[in-house]
Amino acid sequence: MEDSYAGLSSHYDLVMTSGYYDYDAYARAMSTVIGPRTELVEIGVGTGLVCEKILELGGAGVRITGIDHSASMLAVARRRLGTRVTLEHQDVLRLSLPRVYDVAYSVGGVWACTRAGDDVRMASLLPTDGENLRALENVRGCLKPEGLLVLSVQRPHVDHRQRLRNGFVYSQEVREERNGMVVKDYRVTDGEVVVARQQSRIRIFERSEAEDLLARAGFRPVPESGDGVIDVFAVR
Repeated sequence: MEDSYAGLSSHYDLVMTSGYYDYDAYARAMSTVIGPRTELVEIGVGTGLVCEKILELGGAGVRITGIDHSASMLAVARRRLGTRVTLEHQDVLRLSLPRVYDVAYSVGGVWACTRAGDDVRMASLLPTDGENLRALENVRGCLKPEGLLVLSVQRPHVDHRQRLRNGFVYSQEVREERNGMVVKDYRVTDGEVVVARQQSRIRIFERSEAEDLLARAGFRPVPESGDGVIDVFAVR
């Protein structure tokens, strides 16, 4: 995977903490599910926002490894987290980690679930079924036999626009393509000037498709475990 966040990385924290996502809620829900487990790996750590929250809640015993394909995002994460987290510049399609883990989680880093009413789908930054299966199998391979995979549950991908704290404006435009793909254009503007822009192609799996894919990779759903904020899957 190329560094798809290179254009947005310097503005990412401002956008992500503007109220569109509730990282405190994700961290609280994950901490409840994680319980006494201490070895965690974040798939798509980004700038380390979620890691930081989990460390605050989990205490000194929690050890986190964060991977990301984006060198520009990892640079921000290293400034935020220092030596508190092991950060790895890695692609989930070619995963090679230093140890095995109790929990792997993704808060929109590679995968996330989206919810609109009772309609829950899985969104992925990997475009094909084969890539998603391979990546999920790689994650399964780095988990202990009783390990968990935790995915955030977010809003559906829709058009959105809001003013940021520094006066810039963030906007996203979404268009649907065939074969379960959507294209998401992100922009940060200062007046009429575009100061950052990024485009992502996102694969959307219906719930039955997602659970079938996860089952093939070695996971089963854990029902009623995330209070609607996260979805949890256990190693089969």
